[in-house]
Amino acid sequence: MIPALGYGLLAAGLVLGVWTGWQTYRRRPTSEAQMVGAIVVEAGLLVQAVIALIRMGGATLTEPVTFIAYTVGVLLPLPLGFQLARIERTRWGSLSLSFTAVVVAVMNLRLLQLWTS
Repeated sequence: MIPALGYGLLAAGLVLGVWTGWQTYRRRPTSEAQMVGAIVVEAGLLVQAVIALIRMGGATLTEPVTFIAYTVGVLLPLPLGFQLARIERTRWGSLSLSFTAVVVAVMNLRLLQLWTS
């Protein structure tokens, strides 16, 4: 795993969460730019997962099973939030994408903790 990529994705998840949270506050649906942002974050997460699983072979992790679970699990929330935001074209769609973006950021923080321990 590359820590700089991990911290970048953590920041990107938080930025997306705040951005879509602001849309919720304004009572607006998710914009196309926010949807593209979610796709970019998800692509980064996929790249991180592949790199992490490849580099895991040479690393000594204290909790390898937990690390694998988080590496695969971090890929799931954002597509679900994206789909809910697509279906629900109201402020609640923005809220669902905001929530899942923050969940991705927190899961990514845990991944970084597992990698460095």
